[in-house]
Amino acid sequence: MAAERLQKILARAGVASRRASEALIAAGRVTVNGRIALVGESADPVTDLIAVDGAHLASALPVEHFAVHKPAGYLSSAHDERGRPSVVELLGEASGSRLWPAGRLDVDSEGLMLLTNDGAWANRVLHPRYGMEREYAVLIDSEPSARAMRALLEGVELDDGPARLLAAEIAAPPEEVDRDPDEQGGWLRVRIGEGRRREVRRLFAAVGHQVRRLVRTRLGPLTVSGLRAGEWRPLAEREVQALAGARPRVATPGRRAPLNVAIDGPSGSGKSTVGHALAQRIGATFVDTGLMYRALTLAALERGIGANDGSDLARLAREVKITVRRPRREQTDRRETVLLDGRDVTREARTPRVDRAVSSVSRHAEVRAAMLDVQRQAARRGDTVMVGRDIGTVVLPEATLKVFLTAAASVRADRRAAEMGRPDRRDRYLAEIRDRDAADTERDVAPLRKAVGALVLDAGELDVPACVEAIVAHLPARS
Repeated sequence: MAAERLQKILARAGVASRRASEALIAAGRVTVNGRIALVGESADPVTDLIAVDGAHLASALPVEHFAVHKPAGYLSSAHDERGRPSVVELLGEASGSRLWPAGRLDVDSEGLMLLTNDGAWANRVLHPRYGMEREYAVLIDSEPSARAMRALLEGVELDDGPARLLAAEIAAPPEEVDRDPDEQGGWLRVRIGEGRRREVRRLFAAVGHQVRRLVRTRLGPLTVSGLRAGEWRPLAEREVQALAGARPRVATPGRRAPLNVAIDGPSGSGKSTVGHALAQRIGATFVDTGLMYRALTLAALERGIGANDGSDLARLAREVKITVRRPRREQTDRRETVLLDGRDVTREARTPRVDRAVSSVSRHAEVRAAMLDVQRQAARRGDTVMVGRDIGTVVLPEATLKVFLTAAASVRADRRAAEMGRPDRRDRYLAEIRDRDAADTERDVAPLRKAVGALVLDAGELDVPACVEAIVAHLPARS
């Protein structure tokens, strides 16, 4: 391992911060191979014997990063003189190094926290200039008035300066938050951009409301998804980089591999709109896998193959050539062009007779298996943004970036009613969307699932440009 500054090695090992480690060195309390170390000195943590106050540092101590769901009553510190439980204790013996929290939550607050032994990473994550958004589920004593909500969003004066919420809406907490059957009050979902001391509680107090529970559900790109109170998991490398605002560079010894973005999500969440806008932004080909299934359905109808004949449909998928390409400059009415054996069938694939049969065609496991190679071939041809229901989980499990777009059913129903110009059918659309969500998540073949490590974006809160910006920020830099 290459030599590094001693204070950096000590900070990563959890001895102290870099500045405090430098003070330890200056005080003569650090030795390297039995010799008192000097300020500014470098060492190799693998080959050199480093000690602090005579206690040897473990060689090649690994850098560790964890996400943990802190329960109420746990301190956001490594130790407490009064013996109160610490969030670090939740990991037990899972880590071989001294961990400390990157950031804090009040003892009576709950939710997502980061634990690490990497001081430099923690400082970068927490630095104000990176604008790490925080999202919370908040239980308050009563539903706030429109006036109070407006004040929270426009800004109120606190004792340490003006503050405001970036967003707020009435919404139930995620399923990872345990509910009290006797709870009183109403739940909100709020976002802030700073994370000052007890900021959310003070904001609500300023407009006359008491916070009864405060649960942090998101830190930047990371959510509490999958973690119940007291549970934890190690962070993936991509998450570590994303939290620090880094854009990992892809090694390019020659021609680089194609960049693939997989976008999944429920019906009506805006996958196609966001995906197409992203493809235009990064110069990639947009691929809606639904259109590929429509092309296959058209081929089946033309050949007289029934929508319930899974084996013949699968054989057909292997025989025909279905490709997707970017539309020509003058084809401004379409997002992509689909070819069936070289024939442009983009319009024919969207006719009512295809509409009636495509769901039946795509539900067969053997058909979806046969279409996998067709879809993956599309991704191999160049930079691609692919949208669908199982892209990140099945079609492109090694995608450069996986995205899961979501939005409340009510939001999607409102959009559908506006798009169709039928506000009177809003409740009907809402029922249809809920039925579709249930069918998509419970189906035996290709159920809708969020891919592990996916970037989750709420398209009900973020508009299309904001979604695109969030995705671009998580893509690797390209040379």
